[in-house]
Amino acid sequence: MVLVAANLRPVITSVPPVVDGLVATFGLSAFAAGALTTVPVLCMGLFAPLGAIVSRRVGESATLALAVGLIAAGALLRSVAGVAGLYAGTAVAGAGIAVAGALLPSVVRARVPARVGPVTGIYTAALIAGAFLAAGATEPLRDALGVSTQAVLAVWAVPAIVAVVVWLAARSPSPPRGGTRVPLPWRSGAAWLGAVFMGTQSLLFYGSLAWLAAVYTRLGMDTAHAGLLLALFSATQMVTAFALPALAHRFGRRPLWTFGSVGVTTVGLFLVALAPDPFPAAPWLWAALLGLGMGGNLSLALSIVTDLAPTPREASAYTGMAFLVGYTLAALGPVALGRLTDLTGGYRAGFLVLGAVGVVTAVVGTAAARSTAARMH
Repeated sequence: MVLVAANLRPVITSVPPVVDGLVATFGLSAFAAGALTTVPVLCMGLFAPLGAIVSRRVGESATLALAVGLIAAGALLRSVAGVAGLYAGTAVAGAGIAVAGALLPSVVRARVPARVGPVTGIYTAALIAGAFLAAGATEPLRDALGVSTQAVLAVWAVPAIVAVVVWLAARSPSPPRGGTRVPLPWRSGAAWLGAVFMGTQSLLFYGSLAWLAAVYTRLGMDTAHAGLLLALFSATQMVTAFALPALAHRFGRRPLWTFGSVGVTTVGLFLVALAPDPFPAAPWLWAALLGLGMGGNLSLALSIVTDLAPTPREASAYTGMAFLVGYTLAALGPVALGRLTDLTGGYRAGFLVLGAVGVVTAVVGTAAARSTAARMH
């Protein structure tokens, strides 16, 4: 599960470090370059419901292996065949990420039902670590291997292939579920709480990821230090992604942990908006604060959505709906914030809006966590 999770973000985060080279090679516009990040996130939403459909026919183990295989194939395809391969491979990998990401919570619920929170924290930390590794290693690998900016993207097929092999070797095949198809729970109020929580916390993350460095480069920070700022933002996420679900599992009171995690995020967003650099260490403290909140938000959202499902069989439908709503919203968020930046001429308004979304996220996330407590008792 850890190896599978570690492959759910490198295809996305390996692009920004080499995007300037891709723009120079293919003459891409800013919109076209941005689509290399937006397309897989959008696919993560649009293709997530396929996980429940395919696993019903061939079983969860086979479907998960197929999904990670798509990630590997997409990573290879985008490294060849020019600009067409670049975008086609990105879409293929995005579809694989969608299916694998939607199925992992269901697999956890079915196979370790007594430890959903801690196991979710472990694989979420692995997911964030994979994203961090790809962001930091892609350009050094390109330089060390002496390959083009497009060719180096194939490197991230290797860990996906390893994950497929290990998954097939270590997991006994799960039988197809058969029976009546489990539809997406559109009429469930609890499912909607989970989906909106997944969507708004994702919007906070991708909005911050897109614009945090830009805030500080406009204030005079050089690009190297802005990159380190994003690295700190990513690294601190691993701490709470691992710890908060385990703490909630051990001590209970998941609504309180959820409110606190989103509250930390929201405070960080308002600080970036209203007091971005009142003293020299402030950018680093605010980035760390945002990262600590974001890591907890994601892992808690995943465990909450998983536990909202009445049965393990329905868990993949609940996560499919949450990802469909959540990542579609997340894909649109940075674009809308970019438009707001164009209109206002600065980043303050965008981060104020994100802070307001953080308040809504705290309310919705707490309500979703309460729904899981009511179901489990």
